[in-house]
Amino acid sequence: MVNAVMDLSKVVGELQRKYKIIGRKQELTLLLLALNAKKHIILEGAVGTGKTYLARALAEYSDAKFYRIDGSEDVLSHTLTGYFDPPVVIAKGYTEDAFIYGPLSKAMQDGGCLFINELNRIPESTQNVLLSALDEHTLIIPKLKTISANGNGFITIATQNPAAHVGVSALGEALKDRFVWIHVDYQTEDEEIEITELNLDKIKDHYHLYATIAVKIVDLTREHPDIRRGSSIRGAIDLAQLIEAYGKSPGMKLWKEAAVMALHSKIEMIDGTDRNPREVIIEIVEAVLENFQ
Repeated sequence: MVNAVMDLSKVVGELQRKYKIIGRKQELTLLLLALNAKKHIILEGAVGTGKTYLARALAEYSDAKFYRIDGSEDVLSHTLTGYFDPPVVIAKGYTEDAFIYGPLSKAMQDGGCLFINELNRIPESTQNVLLSALDEHTLIIPKLKTISANGNGFITIATQNPAAHVGVSALGEALKDRFVWIHVDYQTEDEEIEITELNLDKIKDHYHLYATIAVKIVDLTREHPDIRRGSSIRGAIDLAQLIEAYGKSPGMKLWKEAAVMALHSKIEMIDGTDRNPREVIIEIVEAVLENFQ
């Protein structure tokens, strides 16, 4: 656990250097405050804004064991808490040896970090299992024991996509009440260019130019009126890497085809539009490259 009297700005700088985090000073400061206060955290933001990476960095920095569960409708109560192995139960009964612990029960016993990716994709009945664990730091395993995590550093960090995203459901008020909330937005253009550059071969020429163009293209996907959800920074990285792999000076045609490859699966069109992703991506590429002629 981070020392509460430690200079937060110093710790933020250490986190940025150790985990190669570009920017995110505000978000890291708030995460450290929540960690010091022993609060469970929800990070809310669009896909690809680095929520998972921030959570893992915080857990590693605080020396907490990291237990991850990815939210979906298939995550049931026993997925979180654990279950009895039937053959062992037959042989030994409802004993410790027969129980296979889940990520929630492991994190509580070890004083670790339970990371729930996309919490608002988990069924409401499963979400309810978290209530006593987060509030009272206790978890009852029927026929076995009650796990108590009081005072041992147990923390839960969850991410959720905005409510407007397809496939998500609203969290219950009782569950939301157990968390503090931190918003994670897209980063500035300069920061995204720097992140993209980190994923390119800086020995090669024009890496800064490729990163800059790729980020500007991705940024426009977030503003286009026919696109509901634009691309994350992953789109810029993929696009710049495709251009870099070409090995020669790319023309407009290559930028268009590479952008379609990189972004087609990363954007979501609005309902009712008669336009397709390919033509919109090509339109955006043309608009950006006009400024680099």
